[in-house]
Amino acid sequence: MRRVAADTLVHLMTDALRRRGLPEEHASWVVDGLLEASLRGIDTHGIRLFATYLAELDGGRSKARPTLRWLGEGRAARLLDAGHALGLVAGRAACSEAVRLARGLGVGAVAVRNSNHFGASSVYTLEMARQGALGLSFSNSDSLVAPHNGRRPLFGTNPLSLAVRGLGEDLFCADLATSQASYSKVKHHRAHGLPLEPGWAVTPDGGDAAGGGEMAALKPLGGHKGHCLGMMVEILCAVLAGMPLDHELSHLYTPPFDEPRRVAHFFLALDVAAFREPGEFREDLSRLMGTVREQPAVEGERVIVPGDLESEAAADRRAHGIPMDEDEWRSFESAAFA
Repeated sequence: MRRVAADTLVHLMTDALRRRGLPEEHASWVVDGLLEASLRGIDTHGIRLFATYLAELDGGRSKARPTLRWLGEGRAARLLDAGHALGLVAGRAACSEAVRLARGLGVGAVAVRNSNHFGASSVYTLEMARQGALGLSFSNSDSLVAPHNGRRPLFGTNPLSLAVRGLGEDLFCADLATSQASYSKVKHHRAHGLPLEPGWAVTPDGGDAAGGGEMAALKPLGGHKGHCLGMMVEILCAVLAGMPLDHELSHLYTPPFDEPRRVAHFFLALDVAAFREPGEFREDLSRLMGTVREQPAVEGERVIVPGDLESEAAADRRAHGIPMDEDEWRSFESAAFA
C-alpha cells in the first residue's frame, strides 16, 4: 500500500482531462469532486472512478464540452439540461444555481436531466454548505438493488446527502446510498477476495450472497425502508426531470460507452437566514452535535455524528496522502497517461 499526495493526483487528473478538451472550470470540478471523496475516505466514489469517467469521455457517453441549457420559468426552481456532461460538471453547476436562488428567495431547487454518474452525493451538499446554505442532493442510478423481498435489481443505489455547518469547523454531513452497501464496495470486495457481509446482496434464488454464489442484486437499506427511500429518490430525480427510470438506464461500468445514459439529479438549497438568525442556528446545531457525541457508547466504541469520520480521514489524508494499493495505482496511472 502506498500513500499518494493529493497534489500529485490533481496534476495527473487535470492533465488527462485537459487533453480531452474539458474547459478549465469543468476539469477543476471533476478533479475536486473525485479528490474530495477520496480525501474523506469515500474511496468507492473517489479517484477509483477516474478511469471510468475517462472511458465515458473517450467513448462519447459524456461530452467534454457540453451545452448546459437552463429551462423553466419558476422563481425558486429551475431545470438544467446538462447535455450529457460528466455528472460532476452537471452537479456543480446545478448546486451552485440552487444556492443562488436560495439567497434571494429562501429556497432554491434544481432538477437535472441528461447527466451521468455524479460521484459522491456529499460533494454537492458540502459545496452548498461552504456557501452558507443547508444543502440536499439526490441522484438516480442504474438498477442494482432488488425491491424488498425481491430477487432482481429494479432500483439504483440512489444516494442522498444533507450537509450544513455549525460553529467553526463543526460540520454535519450525511451521505448514504439506499442500498445496504454500495455496488463499488461489493465489487471491490469481490475483486480482492474479501467476504461480503450478511445483508449486502441477494443470490438469484433469493439467498444471502454472503454465503457465496452469484450475486443477483444488492439488498435495500434496512429492508422496506430502503425500498421506500430508493423510490423517493427515483421520483425526485428521474420522474421529476422526465428521464429514464433506474431499470431503464445503462450500467455505469459496462458498454456501450458511446451512448448517453440520461441520469437525473435533484438539488435543494435552503437559506438558513430565511428561517432564523444564522448564528443562532449554527449554535444550536453544534449543541445538538455535541450532545450526540457525548452519549455513552458500548465498550470499545464511540458515538459520532455523520461526517465526523470523514473529517478525520480528510485531515489524515491531506497530511499523509491517499492510500492506494499497487493495482489501484497502476490502473490510475495507466488511465491518466492514456
